[in-house]
Amino acid sequence: MIKIEIEKNKNELKKGLKKEIKLEIEKYLKDPVFMALVKKYAKESEEFNKNKSKIDKEHDKIIKRVFQSKKEATRFISKVIGSKIKPSDLIVSQNSFVTSELRYREADIVYKIRNKNVVILIEHQTRVDYRMAYRILNYQIEIMRVNEVENPKKEDKECLVIPIVLYTGKEKWTAKNYIKEIQERLYEEKIIERGEIELGTLGYYTLVDVNNYTKEELLKEEGILSKIMLIEKERNTKDLIRTMFEIKEKIQNDKNKEIVYTTMELALNKKFGTKVARKIMEKIIGKESGDMLAVEEMVLKENKMLRDEGRKIGISEGKRIGISEGKRIGVSEGKSIMCINMLKMGYSIETISKISGMSVKKLERLKKNIKEYQ
Repeated sequence: MIKIEIEKNKNELKKGLKKEIKLEIEKYLKDPVFMALVKKYAKESEEFNKNKSKIDKEHDKIIKRVFQSKKEATRFISKVIGSKIKPSDLIVSQNSFVTSELRYREADIVYKIRNKNVVILIEHQTRVDYRMAYRILNYQIEIMRVNEVENPKKEDKECLVIPIVLYTGKEKWTAKNYIKEIQERLYEEKIIERGEIELGTLGYYTLVDVNNYTKEELLKEEGILSKIMLIEKERNTKDLIRTMFEIKEKIQNDKNKEIVYTTMELALNKKFGTKVARKIMEKIIGKESGDMLAVEEMVLKENKMLRDEGRKIGISEGKRIGISEGKRIGVSEGKSIMCINMLKMGYSIETISKISGMSVKKLERLKKNIKEYQ
């Protein structure tokens, strides 16, 4: 009897909470000032995403520039395929070999091996693509088709296409790199171990994941590609600044060092915006360069300014941040506001999850986001 009464009280409490939250949401949605703020910050968020996309495209172009250097390309390819090749062995392909699905990609690099019907395809990725094996298979078939048209002699062997995926994203690559691993199977058969798969097997690519290398390994490696990979690898701003100073010392005599400096500026641009990024770069490589502590102090000041600005904006800014985060994790504005208010009122994450339907993981991320801007 007592148990039934407790459950009844719980249900009444939930109903009361839902009603209270619904009224709170309706109040916000009817508030013209609040809705104007929502529209304003939604527009700013859209502009930020466009800028981020632009930065990603610029980074793709940088990787392409790096591989246009035959010296850099041979160093990278030799290490990956386990066979030493010389810069004179490489011929830049005049064909793009891009299927209609991939027409607008700029990060693909294609080399032919001199005196051999062998093509090396390098694909740069900053995000995990779970259909990569399928896309690579498309590439291989397209290259073979074009090669057949250009070299129609029947006695010629079919073109061997060796795909390499260079991944510089923040999280570890978790996609399968062999088409058979993502295909349905008629019978339960053992898939060949990756070490046994030959280079150039259709639907198979060799992965180079920046997350599998230490900072020391990348700094020690010759050439500028490893330095660009290291910049992409650093997550913490303070570590990034220190790494940039270390890289600067390593590449002072490299004729391609400007490519690395551009990568540095793009990485800073993502964190602070163009204006601040340029100021920091001036401190790293400009006339006043050399003082790492001064740069770290400058970064701390910028972070403090951002925090202070957030406090001045107050509640409206807090709501905007909540909405922005809510959109990012895939929930509606109303639900996001509701969850923010309940978090501020002290309700447990478990209770909010039961009422709103939002997962505990997403609520923890939302709570963390709110705390960062309080």
